Amino acid sequence: MRKLFQTGSSVTIEDFSSLRINGPYALLKLGPDFAIISSGEYRIEAIGTDLTVETLSEEVAVFTFTSITAMNVTTGAEKEALHDA
Repeated sequence: MRKLFQTGSSVTIEDFSSLRINGPYALLKLGPDFAIISSGEYRIEAIGTDLTVETLSEEVAVFTFTSITAMNVTTGAEKEALHDA
């Protein structure tokens, strides 16, 4: 399907319990209390309690926790710098 409007990616945290990703992404790893996603050059790791996957489609993902306890966003350059240190 062809899109009428080209949109960028966005990451939204709602009520400190829900993580929504709009745009192209790749689900790297999923566990009972965490999700690791790649979007563009960014890697997003969300950790919380009682993870529920609300939506998982081609360009939309919604992960809901009872509460998000930690969140980490890194770029590919930061990841390489950490490995070189």
